[in-house]
Amino acid sequence: MSEKPGPRLSVIIPSLKGQVGQLIESLAHQTWIPDEIEVVVGIKPNGKARNLGVSRTTGDILVFIDDDAMPGQNTLLETVIQPLLQDESIGICGPARVLPPHANAFQHRVAQEIPRTVNPVPVALLETNPPVTGYGHSLITTTCCATRREVYDRVGGFEEALTSGVDTDFFYRVRKSGYRFVMAPGVFVEHPAPGNLLSLWKKFYWYGLGYGQEAQRRPQQKLGWALPTPVHRFFFILGATLWLVPNIFFLYSFGYPYFEFGFRPLKALSTYAVSWGYLKAWQEGVS
Repeated sequence: MSEKPGPRLSVIIPSLKGQVGQLIESLAHQTWIPDEIEVVVGIKPNGKARNLGVSRTTGDILVFIDDDAMPGQNTLLETVIQPLLQDESIGICGPARVLPPHANAFQHRVAQEIPRTVNPVPVALLETNPPVTGYGHSLITTTCCATRREVYDRVGGFEEALTSGVDTDFFYRVRKSGYRFVMAPGVFVEHPAPGNLLSLWKKFYWYGLGYGQEAQRRPQQKLGWALPTPVHRFFFILGATLWLVPNIFFLYSFGYPYFEFGFRPLKALSTYAVSWGYLKAWQEGVS
């Protein structure tokens, strides 16, 4: 889309339905206009869609953004790209996430209860590295993030067999290769939280599927409980069910291994949904 000197920028947008008109219009008004925008329509899982998008582009810098995310500023792309150009030790840079202005009361409650739904916008570069041992996350996600093509190529791109969790798997390999992760200052994308109980359950069940697949693929990282037999799986889901009501009042999970008192029914429900997805992944095994 642009003819300027310097590194070429490719934006990859996975989209099941291809409804990206508003997003593309926003990208066309950025202070750093993409050289290429590749929309990958109707391809699942999203790791496969992103890999296909990369293969269709030639940019030196890759930006991944979901079709339901919207840049909050016209400087967003320029701001997340600059750290990658200035410091080769940085492998991934991304913006904060906030709820869109039209978010309903349920979505605001989800953001209050469930960590990493939204992030405070940092005023300076914020280092947020995912762990290479144990379970944990970077604050950055593939909702919107940038990397250099050489980093993407070095780690082999996204794992196409994963139902979900492709960002944590990709980020694990990037971090294990020695790269740092930073959140860009002063910019954000607007991204909706689940809008009702059913969509919340489906989303976190889907997360659980990917989580269970990751745990089986990387047993040395000890991402979660091993559930090799029906007996293991029975006691796992029994424990998750017994923990459902206490978890409303006490925040605790693999991702947040500390106790914190409060009232979080939606967080408890999301954790329970993850448990069922995790169980399903162990029942099916991994390819």
